[in-house]
Amino acid sequence: MKRMMYLPLAVLMTTPSFASDEVHGDLSIGLRATHFASGDESAKYNEYLDMSDGLFGDANLLFDTENYYMGFSAKNPGLDDQSYELWGQRFGVAKGRIYFDELTHQLSLDALTPATGIGSNYLLTPDAGTPASVPPISSWTPFDYNVERKVFGTEFTVDPQDKPFYFKASMEQQQHDGVMPWGTTNFAGFELPMPVDYTTNNLMVEGGYRSKETTAVLTAGYSVFENDYDLLTISNGTDIEQYSTPADNYSYNFGGRLVQRLPMKSVLALNAGYTRNISEADWRQYSQFFSPSADNDYDGDVEYIRGGAVLTSQWSAMLDTRLFYNYVDRNNASEKITALDDGTTNHLFEYDRHKAGLDANYRLNKANKIASGYEFSYTNRNREDSDTTKDNLIFAQLKNSAIEWMSTSLRLEYMNRSSDTDYSAATLEGDGLIHQYFTPFDNASKDRYKAKVAVDFNLSQGLDLGLSYALVNDQYDATQLGLQDDQRHEIYVDFNALLPAKIRLNTHAGYEYTNSNFDSRRYNPGGAYPAGATNANNYNWSEETTYDFFVIGGSLTVPVRHQLDLVFSVDHQWVDGNIDFARSAAAGAALAPITDADDYYKTQFGAKGIFQATESLSITLGYLFERSNLDEWKYVNYTYTPGSYYLSGAGLDNDYEAHQVYVITKYHF
Repeated sequence: MKRMMYLPLAVLMTTPSFASDEVHGDLSIGLRATHFASGDESAKYNEYLDMSDGLFGDANLLFDTENYYMGFSAKNPGLDDQSYELWGQRFGVAKGRIYFDELTHQLSLDALTPATGIGSNYLLTPDAGTPASVPPISSWTPFDYNVERKVFGTEFTVDPQDKPFYFKASMEQQQHDGVMPWGTTNFAGFELPMPVDYTTNNLMVEGGYRSKETTAVLTAGYSVFENDYDLLTISNGTDIEQYSTPADNYSYNFGGRLVQRLPMKSVLALNAGYTRNISEADWRQYSQFFSPSADNDYDGDVEYIRGGAVLTSQWSAMLDTRLFYNYVDRNNASEKITALDDGTTNHLFEYDRHKAGLDANYRLNKANKIASGYEFSYTNRNREDSDTTKDNLIFAQLKNSAIEWMSTSLRLEYMNRSSDTDYSAATLEGDGLIHQYFTPFDNASKDRYKAKVAVDFNLSQGLDLGLSYALVNDQYDATQLGLQDDQRHEIYVDFNALLPAKIRLNTHAGYEYTNSNFDSRRYNPGGAYPAGATNANNYNWSEETTYDFFVIGGSLTVPVRHQLDLVFSVDHQWVDGNIDFARSAAAGAALAPITDADDYYKTQFGAKGIFQATESLSITLGYLFERSNLDEWKYVNYTYTPGSYYLSGAGLDNDYEAHQVYVITKYHF
């Protein structure tokens, strides 16, 4: 089916002969060619789209009458990002659709490996412990890291106009197939292609009742995930290393929603849901089989219980409020196992969260509106480093439009998070003492300050200017080690103008700055105490990370004549990252900074002419330039064989310079 464009044409040609005013649609067919200045393609250029040379296009067809309509659409038939959809509806009775969507996620091109068996779950590698057995890089096998995703689905709704009840059902299958980078850990230090062969089948049904005052809905769903390669085996000819990949599992869920109109223009919305996920991993598939469980497999069992309520009230033309509450409870009934070699046990993570709040909007007058609110969240989890967490958040917002040609908005927000630990005495023994001074930032106590101001100017008809500034400042003062602060600034401006001769100009520019500080300790056994002696093996050190992000771009549309428009567009963005390190002189020489942390730039320029040959037919001729460059310290002086490890070159093809020319013919009917 690849590269074949006749499907949309066939659909149009085989469409029954209806009155011309009942059939609508459009057909686009394009041809493109791309030149890469370096001679090599890049996965980044085609990461989520198939931009390959040759034909591309789409078709859209709609047939409608007073009683029903039918539609069909096709995009890029035969390409790796093709999609199709067929839909229809009988007014006041039922509607449905069938669809297919394909996408290939290009991760990295032209990777290399000395392993054999690419694409399977049994890889044969040389003996990393015997470098002489590893062939030269020039004889390694080339391949591409990518994952192809296909989605097939259908849904059908019965919704009689003369009945208050409706029913909806849908089915969908998702397929993922390909290879992605995988790092081995034991005897073989290789970066290898892990096979991906996943299939997920989803089924959902929904039924409901609707009236002017009440809406009630019940839902149920079932999902099955299957992994054809749930065990990855790597062999160097004598030894075997095995890894588990995502296990087969299934889940089911039930839910309900109720919306009820109340007196005084109030609306109450309630919702509840239950989800359970069950998985099983068979220990017996491993070549060296030592089962830590009596039945020789591992049983996973996690359930979620959710509930919520929202009450909105319109007290007057000036005042409305919203009161809400949400609840989530995660229960983990998975099997608890103990490793046979070192006695390590798995941690069955559980939590419950309560969140409630009240916010209000009040219109002071025609030109001024204020809003304010308070939210409280309490989370209880079985994690020693953050047993309980309490969030208190307040915000206030002002919108003003007193000046006819200008509107402004200001929002201020403050959140205080208080997190408690619950370490056992055994955890804090010996070097576990470090836990008293270090808290992971995801749930650590902090104060967050947020502010955003925006101003929009409507200077004249066809002349608009927008300015905005945002600040986020997180302070982690309660922990001695770990993330200490994180600050972000954003400034954006956009300008749109309708110039003489109907020339349209749209521009935008922005700047973002982030700064974070992280304190750590390096220590040998017995040196965990942060205030202990400082020497070459035991010392505190700090890391400051900053990023500067810039973006500027715009478009210019110039009507050359009645039937011809020229469109020019440009966009340029770049990031400059820097990481500075500091430690005591007693610990050793100063640590060199990283001046190329995630540095990159990307430039795009486009020019096209759109010729409207007739009212129904247009022809577009265009040129697109795109250049991308990643200066990341991890890829500087990259080598496939650092020490005793063997890499594949995943991520090396980030840089590219592409020149593309294309022509598109579009017909409306």
